[in-house]
Parts: sequence; structure tokens; C-alpha cells
Amino acid sequence: MKKIEWDDSLSVGVDLIDEQHKMLIQRLNDLSRAIEMTQGEGSIVQTLDFLIEYTDFHFSAEEKCMAEHDYPGLDHQKKQDEEFKASLKNLVDDYEYEGVTRALTTSVDVFLLNWLVHHIKGVDHKLGEFLQERGFTSVEH
Repeated sequence: MKKIEWDDSLSVGVDLIDEQHKMLIQRLNDLSRAIEMTQGEGSIVQTLDFLIEYTDFHFSAEEKCMAEHDYPGLDHQKKQDEEFKASLKNLVDDYEYEGVTRALTTSVDVFLLNWLVHHIKGVDHKLGEFLQERGFTSVEH
């Protein structure tokens, strides 16, 4: 399975957002590793549960930041966030129904990891540039 390594190309230039992205990437890597090594249901369920809770937290923090700074791409970002959360929920549903399958492995490997990287490098980079242009590199929530 693929593993995402954090590098400067993933940085959006806003400390809080970057730290949250690092955590999301680490947990997705943990999930990939747990599935690959079939570490047992407990580890996989725990990681999936964390991902659901953390993505809600992370997306809420980003959206709050966008609203506070009148970010023009807020509506688009919300749609993207909802798509990711729906995909993550589908992944959990698939796991609960079928357990570890090749489809689950492929979903984590291809969709979630690639989606997150493309989302960070695309949509989130635009937010980072917007905030940096306005002098914000550290956002508190």
C-alpha cells in the first residue's frame, strides 16, 4: 500500500492547518498499515473512528477560519469536505459489512490517500495562499 510522506509540497503555509494535515496523513498511513498487516479489527476500527472524528474537527476548523477571513472559496471547500466525509463513511460501512477486503485496501490506498494529497495540494493550497496574502501564517482555534 502507498504511504504518504509529509514534505513541503503539502504545506499550505498556515501552521494549524499543516499540523492537522500531518495528523490526518499519519492516521491514514496507520490505517493502511493496519489493513495491510491485518492487525486485527480493534486497530482498524480505532483508526477509522479517529479519522471520522478528526476529519469533522479539522474541516470545522478550516471552515471556521475561512468564514472569519471571508474566504471566497468557502462553499466549494464545504462541498469538497462533505464528499470526503461521505467517502470515509462509505469506507467504514464497507468495512463493517465485509471486513478487510481487496476493495477496502484499494479504497484506502487509491481514493483516500490520493484524494487527501490532491485536496491539500489544490483546494487547501489556495486557502493557504489567501491567508498568507493577508498576513496570516498562524491561525488559532
